[in-house]
Amino acid sequence: MAEVKVTISTDLSAKLDQLASFGPNDPIMRTVATTLLGQVHDRIHEKGLDSEGSPIGNYTPGYMKVRTGNFENSPRFSKGKKKGEIKTPGTFSRGTHKGEPRPQYNRTGDTKVVISLTRQMENDFKVVATDQGYGLGYSNPDNLAKAGYVEATYKKKIFDLTASETELAIAVATEELTKFLNQ
Repeated sequence: MAEVKVTISTDLSAKLDQLASFGPNDPIMRTVATTLLGQVHDRIHEKGLDSEGSPIGNYTPGYMKVRTGNFENSPRFSKGKKKGEIKTPGTFSRGTHKGEPRPQYNRTGDTKVVISLTRQMENDFKVVATDQGYGLGYSNPDNLAKAGYVEATYKKKIFDLTASETELAIAVATEELTKFLNQ
């Protein structure tokens, strides 16, 4: 069998100049961020894990009443398949909103912290352009402040990448750079 050799020649300096010209609009970094988005979102907002892969924490019983609407004055079903379950979270019994209906968040009784109540913060988690390129974060400054508050409250790094997410980022960046250089 004959041996076939393939030689790829490229002007490396031209490729490096082109890569440098991307600046913060680097398509390789955007691909890395886009690839990681779903994985990081699910880890934080669904599985409730920090950047070490450990649970973020547990909600307090008082907060769980707000999350689930399970208050003492919440109306409940008295008959049928849903007997004993909450119809609505009821009304505020004191304070400035006394008598007004409480918001219904439709959350389960699971006490693991998932950093999501109304889903507003969760839905705002996206690929964001920065001065250095692309990253994962929030476009709403209130959500960015909440992220800092959550890390301070639980005394954990939550929004950093895990070891496996970092490995994935390196693998994707390597693959994209190889494709770019071989164009």
